[in-house]
Amino acid sequence: MRAGRTLRRIVMDRIIAHVPDLGGRVFDMATKGVDHPYATLGPSYWVDDSTECIDARETTLQVDLWHDSSSKGELEDLVDDVTAALKGWADTVSLTMHPVEISLVQIMDDPDGVSVHGVIQIEAMVEADGNP
Repeated sequence: MRAGRTLRRIVMDRIIAHVPDLGGRVFDMATKGVDHPYATLGPSYWVDDSTECIDARETTLQVDLWHDSSSKGELEDLVDDVTAALKGWADTVSLTMHPVEISLVQIMDDPDGVSVHGVIQIEAMVEADGNP
């Protein structure tokens, strides 16, 4: 499995293990009809950060949290919990990586008029290919 896919998987596993209020509802893609609250993994991108002897990338991954519009305070708590679970964490067994840094946290009303949306952007330096 390559680094980007591995990072997505281990981030999902970390959130599921450390944020029980999500009830395990953490998905790689948005799903229809899932009960609130839940998390999805959003866009990602990376820039080359290789050196002469290491093929590395600085990867940014967005974690999206969703709750119903009557629970903005609960969403804020969940965003804090996910941020705490990811900040400074690294799964060096699954992937050669540096600890995760948090680069952006945002809470907003969703344009659907039904949901509130939390965004957490994380950054991690990883070697380009993860373990198979």
